[in-house]
Amino acid sequence: MTLMFSNSDEAVINKKLPKELLLRIFSFLDVVTLCRCAQVSRAWNVLALDGSNWQRIDLFDFQRDIEGRVVENISKRCGGFLRKLSLRGCLGVGDNALRTFAQNCRNIEVLNLNGCTKTTDA
Repeated sequence: MTLMFSNSDEAVINKKLPKELLLRIFSFLDVVTLCRCAQVSRAWNVLALDGSNWQRIDLFDFQRDIEGRVVENISKRCGGFLRKLSLRGCLGVGDNALRTFAQNCRNIEVLNLNGCTKTTDA
């Protein structure tokens, strides 16, 4: 059985639950689920893409798809919030992306670059 929500049902969810509670719920979601939630409605897009949901990002499962521009975009959107980022195995990430990342993510505490062969000591 497929459960369908109408636009009015979605609005009721947003009206009944405070934004802070929805943000707390979203904080437990992984990257893929957050991106899917961002497509549900404008209200959920704002909540799902809130920087507070992007404090810890592990991109290992997407290592073949991650290029430098993805890291640059993440750093621009989440820079002030991002604390932990794992790029383990992301072969498409190089020094230029990490320069942009370093400029935007001043609060980073953990950065995993294991297996990032395009990065150098520079």
